[in-house]
Amino acid sequence: MRRKRDWLAARGVELVLADDWIAPEERELYAGCVLLPPAEQVAARLAALRRAPELARLDGVLLQSEAALPAGALLAAERGLPGPDPATALRCLDKSATRAALRAAGVAQPEFVVARDAAQVRRFGEAHGWPVMVKAFASTMARLVTKVDAPSAADDAVARVRDGLARSLDVARLADFARAARLDLAADPREAFLCESFAPGAPLECDGFVVGGRARPFGVIEQVMTPAPHLYFEGYLLPADLAAAARDRVAATSARAVEALGLDAAGFSVELRFDGEVARVIEVNGRLGEDHGLWPLFARAAGRDPFELAVAIALGERPTWGCASGAAGERRHAVAFACQYEERDVTAVPPPADVAALLDGARFLEAGLCVEPGDELHAPPHPETFPHLAWLLASDPASSRAAFAAARARVATLPIGLARRCYDRAP
Repeated sequence: MRRKRDWLAARGVELVLADDWIAPEERELYAGCVLLPPAEQVAARLAALRRAPELARLDGVLLQSEAALPAGALLAAERGLPGPDPATALRCLDKSATRAALRAAGVAQPEFVVARDAAQVRRFGEAHGWPVMVKAFASTMARLVTKVDAPSAADDAVARVRDGLARSLDVARLADFARAARLDLAADPREAFLCESFAPGAPLECDGFVVGGRARPFGVIEQVMTPAPHLYFEGYLLPADLAAAARDRVAATSARAVEALGLDAAGFSVELRFDGEVARVIEVNGRLGEDHGLWPLFARAAGRDPFELAVAIALGERPTWGCASGAAGERRHAVAFACQYEERDVTAVPPPADVAALLDGARFLEAGLCVEPGDELHAPPHPETFPHLAWLLASDPASSRAAFAAARARVATLPIGLARRCYDRAP
């Protein structure tokens, strides 16, 4: 908000913040602040938005986050404002509904079944081959995604996932959104889960906006992930170091997937696997990628600040932007994270000057922290595992992978205080 205050003022735009936690300094930055119930209480959040005097006049709704999408889509629909309608939002938030819509549109994706127990997982694996993936209906930002390598591992994997389903706030949010929107789910997301065939190939992603019903990505991103069984993101490369024809194929599949769900006036984030021939869709989200550092990465590719684009689209405009193509002479970019996968408490973080010292204005462009003192870090498979400590955006004239390698080495030097807990909380 400090960075965009002048831009907003020049456009005559005022922002009201609605969230379940509001910092004292935010009350000075926004035109108004509305304190909301927790994100999983969708109906209560919508009721608070309806009665907030700060929102009596409302010209647009910004909902570029997973937590904002349920209540934000309902509010936008009630006020007749641009944004994904509730049924479309549900197709993004409920991954079983995503799968059904993609299958109806003929978009390549893994084989899948809605399952409730380990016996169904074993039958699916016998029919489609091992390994298989087990995951929640709700988007859990890579948490509760479990790889099952053999029939003997199915019971333990399903037990862990079902335990997570009962405690996950993401799953609770999906269930309450369906109730608030009066829309049906294929099954109770706290009891059922998706079982999918394992999709081989490079992990890729496309993010962008849908304007006038047309999905327009910023480019094709290569994801850097931890090895299985823990599937967390350690970096993003834009554009992916692929041949132009391969990038075009991936981008086209992503656009088809987004449009198959009926998204409009919204951000999107599509995850895929590309085996060199076929790009298979893993997930479609109705908002831009949320990880730290992603929006600065998008801005480098698009030549426009994604925040400015999001505001324009929320107000019913049709902005344009560029796309990272990987053409000769085009600089490549990557975001790398410093990560921690053990149970720890954050005791200290470096001051802003130390974070800024990572930058050189040429290769290392932007950086930031993902934690603050007092944060609790959980070890996988805890459903609230967030491993990122800090991020760094780097550039390279020829290779996104080279940019990532440089960024990862440099961000790892940032000193962050971590302490072991005197006891470990149950995962």
